[in-house]
Amino acid sequence: MRNDRRLLWRIGALLVVGASLIGGALAGCSSCSGGGSGGTWSSGLAFIGASPEAVSVMEKTSGTEAVQAEESNTASYAIASDALSEYQREGSKRLMAYVGVPEGEPYIEGSIHMPLERVFNQDGTLKPPAEIASLFGAAGISEDEPLIIYGDYFVNGYDTFAFWIMKWLGHEEVDLLEGTKETREREGIMFVANPTPKAAETYTPDSDLNLLATADQLEGAQVVDARSPAEYAAGHLEGAINIDYSKVMGADGLADEQALRQTFSGLDKNLPVVVYSNKGGQASIVWYALYTQGYQVSLYILDNQS
Repeated sequence: MRNDRRLLWRIGALLVVGASLIGGALAGCSSCSGGGSGGTWSSGLAFIGASPEAVSVMEKTSGTEAVQAEESNTASYAIASDALSEYQREGSKRLMAYVGVPEGEPYIEGSIHMPLERVFNQDGTLKPPAEIASLFGAAGISEDEPLIIYGDYFVNGYDTFAFWIMKWLGHEEVDLLEGTKETREREGIMFVANPTPKAAETYTPDSDLNLLATADQLEGAQVVDARSPAEYAAGHLEGAINIDYSKVMGADGLADEQALRQTFSGLDKNLPVVVYSNKGGQASIVWYALYTQGYQVSLYILDNQS
């Protein structure tokens, strides 16, 4: 039944997006922008190593036959704003969870707040899956409920890190909402100042522990440093190659298939990949890009201390 619901959602989403493309009505991300490099990051979510240089992006697709052939080995975990808006008008709903720093009216009407800032212990280590599952259950999330995570798409790595957390817990049906608040408002999606209360659920994780690498798993793996070239040059794990997280992002979203293939050309798809950054946010963006491309990829967090 869970697979049937997910198949119906994806078929519907494809039909909506396809109709928008035919009609030339697919919305662009005209308001996508990143923060300045001199910004001050004092929120509780700074723990993931969010970079103010990140830019808002939306996923791009290519129409060439070569790219379509390559896409047979890829997967999409993104929901377009116009598709979500259409489904809301039709009365179809999925649980929406906001991640980010609440300012103004950040919550899509009917959505909850995902307590991402509470998934780490004071020493910077991740809490065990059962404890994180308890936090999310208290917020109203259950393991078998289809979930859409949103913030500003790819900005700061909040949403990709939250996506990784859910996959680590074994959550089957989870997607990211594309775009920024501005692009979503243009599609008629309503925002409010406060999350919508939801009754607590019992969340029983079926953790995929392979998604979190340990130090002893670095040996024999292809290790990717997702930080900037300057950070990489200042010191990196032995044998690691540098794939700057910004390299997987295009002007309008996740870089297109051709660009991603070129960026990842030095990696063997038949061997495991471990992506790391100091706190996880940058690494989760590269991890997400590799995950959608079908790589066997895990996350390694160097240091979560601020």
